[in-house]
Amino acid sequence: MPQQIELRNIALQAAQPLVHGVSLTLQRGRVLALVGGSGSGKSLTCAATLGILPAGVRQTAGEILADGKPVSPCALRGIKIATIMQNPRSAFNPLHTMHTHARETCLALGKPADDATLTAAIEAVGLENAARVLKLYPFEMSGGMLQRMMIAMAVLCESPFIIADEPTTDL
Repeated sequence: MPQQIELRNIALQAAQPLVHGVSLTLQRGRVLALVGGSGSGKSLTCAATLGILPAGVRQTAGEILADGKPVSPCALRGIKIATIMQNPRSAFNPLHTMHTHARETCLALGKPADDATLTAAIEAVGLENAARVLKLYPFEMSGGMLQRMMIAMAVLCESPFIIADEPTTDL
């Protein structure tokens, strides 16, 4: 697993330049905070790192490296970098229970997906009655519960890095 993820001179553009010259280094086991005003490109920088830019936005410059070697952002998602999205309400499929979401995430990454593992992650983030939570659909949960569920799923990934885009917004 990589010990370092580096963004080097990232530039993003839509109809106009959005982000220009962002460089940063994420060290395993360390916390790095992107701070800036609304609209300054923090969320877009996170999205570029994971290769999940919104429609119409493209990366026009820069590279992403894992331990000094160029890497595709798509290769980082899940196994190397877990994600806690800014808007948990839009991150979950409304037709699936939390059990389905958590199990699918674990299985996609080759991680244990048994009920004991899922329950432990849910309890670790402060959600009570994990068995009940696993049966809920997203529309049956508050924003804070959904945010905690996203954090639990990031924990389940066991990734060396976590990108959290405003993780306390709904808590």
